[in-house]
Amino acid sequence: MPEDVGPLIPGARVAAPFGSALATGLVASLDPPPAPEGTVERDVVAALDDAPFLSARLVAVLVRAAAYYLVPPGELLRAAVPARLLAAGEAVYVPAPGAVGAGTEGLAGEILSVLLERGEARLPDLVERVGRRGVPSALKQLVAGGLARIRSESLRAAAAPSDRAWVARPAAVDHTAFSRAPKRRALHATLLALGRPASIAEVREAGGTGAILSALAKAGLVSAVETERRADISRHVGSPGLDRRPVPTEAQRAAIETISASVRARASEEFLLDGVTGSGKTEVYLAALESARDAGRRGILLVPEIALAPALVRRLVARFGDRISLLHSGLSDGERAAEWERARRGDVDAVVGPRSAVFAPLPELGLIVVDEAHDAAYKQGESPRYDARAVARVRAHEEGATLVLGSATPSMEQERAAREGRLPRLALPDRPGARPRAKVEVVDLREEKAREGDHGRILLAARTAEILTACFERGEQAILLLNRRGFSPSLLCRACGEDFRCANCSVARTYHRRHERLLCHYCGDDIRRPPACPKCGADALQPVGFGTERLADRFEERFPGISYAVLDRDAAARRGGAAGVLLDFEEGRAQALLGTQMVAKGHDFPNATALAVLDADALLSFPDFRSAERTFQLVTQAAGRVGRGERPGLVAVQTSRPDHEAIRAAVKQDHPAFAEAELRFRKAFRYPPYTHLLLALFADADLTKAHHAAGAAFAALASAEVAREIRILGPAPAPLERLKGVWRYHLLVKAEKREAIAEAGRLLAALPEPPRLDVDPQNLL
Repeated sequence: MPEDVGPLIPGARVAAPFGSALATGLVASLDPPPAPEGTVERDVVAALDDAPFLSARLVAVLVRAAAYYLVPPGELLRAAVPARLLAAGEAVYVPAPGAVGAGTEGLAGEILSVLLERGEARLPDLVERVGRRGVPSALKQLVAGGLARIRSESLRAAAAPSDRAWVARPAAVDHTAFSRAPKRRALHATLLALGRPASIAEVREAGGTGAILSALAKAGLVSAVETERRADISRHVGSPGLDRRPVPTEAQRAAIETISASVRARASEEFLLDGVTGSGKTEVYLAALESARDAGRRGILLVPEIALAPALVRRLVARFGDRISLLHSGLSDGERAAEWERARRGDVDAVVGPRSAVFAPLPELGLIVVDEAHDAAYKQGESPRYDARAVARVRAHEEGATLVLGSATPSMEQERAAREGRLPRLALPDRPGARPRAKVEVVDLREEKAREGDHGRILLAARTAEILTACFERGEQAILLLNRRGFSPSLLCRACGEDFRCANCSVARTYHRRHERLLCHYCGDDIRRPPACPKCGADALQPVGFGTERLADRFEERFPGISYAVLDRDAAARRGGAAGVLLDFEEGRAQALLGTQMVAKGHDFPNATALAVLDADALLSFPDFRSAERTFQLVTQAAGRVGRGERPGLVAVQTSRPDHEAIRAAVKQDHPAFAEAELRFRKAFRYPPYTHLLLALFADADLTKAHHAAGAAFAALASAEVAREIRILGPAPAPLERLKGVWRYHLLVKAEKREAIAEAGRLLAALPEPPRLDVDPQNLL
């Protein structure tokens, strides 16, 4: 390490050369373990912070999570910290003390001559001056040879963005700057009356221009200041409402007191807040966060998707004002960095966001709440494949904080832990005000006659339409859930059977009639709908199945004049997004809400009294051991969206499998009965929560190579010492055998001990052709 770098501080950011660029890292330890074999080490060229950027506790969480999920620590760091705050700046190269007379030849010699002549240069300057290729490699050679170095003092810690604002100073009425300048006088008076720094937008709104500001500044009547940039929460979730504080029920009060006592005691405890839909879990969260604040501590509230929780965030803002920080991917880089820095400085009492908010750098963290804790969205699908629930557990332990997992349909892992006493259960068995849960009615599709042209499929059964009609006639709202987007799952040629399968993936493209496109929802490849079959030339193209677009068409046809909104991934990507759609429904501009499972996630619509689950069987056919659990959760959560106001709710569950245990339990909204049967199944077949899983994916554009790599991995595991503690399923083609142009093979490793999973993962990661590893996978597709 160069002498001018200075002492390194654990938790501080540092810069090191990476090719011709600079990479920012974090000092995790001053006594690190030996680098893995084959690792190329680089000298730190600059210390970017004079004090720890991240606390020792948060650094420990990142290191532990990286080891557990079998990824380099840097991947977790990039997931945790906004990219803007990991920018080291541009390297400035200077000649080293021994560079004079070094006698270097070729391109490296030319570059060294430029450095000696100019004293310093950046890479673009050298490329322009030398005018030859290979400058980055030659620079790298000079640095490695000790003839050039990166000047550390030119590098500074990256910071959140700021905005320029203007502050007025008092002045006499007859000040010379106002002479024959009424616009200057008016702007000065406006800024003075404002009593705080005015943004550029506010200056312009007051009639100010650059020339007027310049004249006032020259006269010493205004001055520029830098103000912190803030994310506009209302742009993402709407304007906050009034702070409603309902009187808590006895069950709510008991839960609040238990959680608050744990926060005050710094006990590092975990609780399962098991409350039926509409039982007031949100009020418990808010009261617990207030207790943390009153105890001088701070909290994190995790939600599955921020776009689907605008009402919850508005309640949080109403309760805590601007002492809330919002962290999610919908923010700009600058906004996210600014909000993250506010949290790091301790300027907020609570942070709310999806899974990455679990890394929010709050000092004095006292509480982490995971809302809808059963939701698979807490597990990241791309590397680093961490589970925010597991990270929250580790972080709560490190920080002496309390962890609350809230759900009306706890996962089987949470349920088993609660039954065995490892996760204390705080129950909210009823809705406030003795309001009953919605009544659920099974609509048996086996007895329904299909509409002509629908290939035997039923979209809206007669009884379902009857329930919806009655709801609309009463002036109430309804929700229709169909867990497929697009117009139909596929477009089929009735003459030859062509289904327009994606060229890159082993799935048929979904037909979207809005833009007359056939889209693959896995790789994004799309083509225009042809007028005739490109394979046989027949004019016999028929949409098969139903999606949300087709549902909207049928809804208009069946319920003319009833306003509706559609909520699916396509709608969420359009202007206004999911929050705009939800706000339209919440405020009554739409009488019906049509959508995918997004409509079932934690919303509170007091005027919604009817709900139709149009294809309750959809998830049951998925090749995943969690399919029954997810079906039960989806139907139960959806049923909880209605009947939350003064009027009772009624739910129609359309199914061709009314006798399936997941459907029967969901109709009764009986989680204990479902969990009892599901846990028996999991124990018998050795699936979580009775075992741990590691999913290894081998992907290659060549099918034979993917198969061979998976076979070699199986042989390596089977011959290893850890083979006695694991069970290997596969290798086998993945359920989605081809995706984005590559063939995919799976190995699934089961073990009762986490240590065996870790050992198997390390062995697989060390293979010449290592697979993609997913510890505790939530998706086996």
